[in-house]
Amino acid sequence: MNPVLAGGAMTTCLLVATWGWRLLRDRGPASRLERETHGAHRTEARRSLVGRLYDTLGDRFAPRVMRGLSESKRASIARKLNAAGRPGGMTVEGYAGRKAGYTIIMGGAGLLFALRGSFLLGGLFIVFGWFYTDVWLGGVARARQSRIEHDLPDFLDILAVTVAAGVGFRSALGRVAEALEGPLSEELMTALRQMELGMSRRQALEGIKDRNTSESLNQFVTALLQAEELGVPLADALGHLAEDMRRSFYQSARRRAAKAAPRVSLIVSTVIVPGAIILIIASVIAGTDVDFGNLFGA
Repeated sequence: MNPVLAGGAMTTCLLVATWGWRLLRDRGPASRLERETHGAHRTEARRSLVGRLYDTLGDRFAPRVMRGLSESKRASIARKLNAAGRPGGMTVEGYAGRKAGYTIIMGGAGLLFALRGSFLLGGLFIVFGWFYTDVWLGGVARARQSRIEHDLPDFLDILAVTVAAGVGFRSALGRVAEALEGPLSEELMTALRQMELGMSRRQALEGIKDRNTSESLNQFVTALLQAEELGVPLADALGHLAEDMRRSFYQSARRRAAKAAPRVSLIVSTVIVPGAIILIIASVIAGTDVDFGNLFGA
């Protein structure tokens, strides 16, 4: 018998047996829904077990942290949260609670190290706990704004084609935003909901500028407002704006690549080169019969 046919037949039998076993265990949509619900509850329980201590400490000490924040600091935190897309629905109070929780927990660990004589390590734990929330939030905000700048040129191309086809601006904006995914779509859908609730188009678009730090997104909103005031055909303005933004994105990528070259050289010169030198010296010592102890009088 041909071994290829035998192997194919065995594989087919295993697949059919697996499929049949799943059919035997399936008791209908109600059973599947129950398993999914229980799985969601178990995931929530695991998450709550991990975050229960942070939530408890945050709820208790967040008001104290809030009292220590000035109005300008609260406004700055709110801008960072908006730029980050308010991950997990985080508010300024939630930020204060998370900062308090991390600081207390990491500070307690640092205190234990300090009591054992490791004052430097204990201080590093305390500093890490205090600044971790800010570093994490800044990283989320930078990643989100970078994603917006990356998606905006393609979004403008699709929007320009949709507007040129005769679709109204608000309808075209809604259709393209629903078709795409990501932070840019979220911002535009937020602006559209605000327009539906009675906010003017200018106010809704300026709200996008206030919530984000992306320069390309600010240019997009400014171009829309100027086209509305001057009566410029919107499709042409969007097309030219997409070309300019794509060119700016490429130039920014080149600048980032140019900045990365010195960092790579620094890593090579500080890590790889000393290691290679040590390896060469060790090979020379191992390959010679010279007694370095007698040579240096040891």
